[in-house]
Amino acid sequence: MQAFVRHHPSLAGRLAEDLLKAWLSADTVKIQTELERSLAAPSDARDTGEQERRQLLQAVANRMRNRPDLIGSRGQTPEMSMCAHLLFSLSIGDRLRN
Repeated sequence: MQAFVRHHPSLAGRLAEDLLKAWLSADTVKIQTELERSLAAPSDARDTGEQERRQLLQAVANRMRNRPDLIGSRGQTPEMSMCAHLLFSLSIGDRLRN
């Protein structure tokens, strides 16, 4: 996880990376902080690709927020595995597009 280097041109990529790191740390305060940051991000953006990435991030964050066993379920259920995969994809997506 230390291999991440911050150079995201997109807000969605930065927030996804921060949320994924918080989730992997299992620190409930950090997780809640990052969930709230992700949910509070404006969903409108200048380009439609970024707008879709923000909406996807917010959908993932909302799903995670509604899981009572979020820390214990990291990657253990298909739903949480998909959340982890989507967060990772959002966090590296900028690098793949450049």
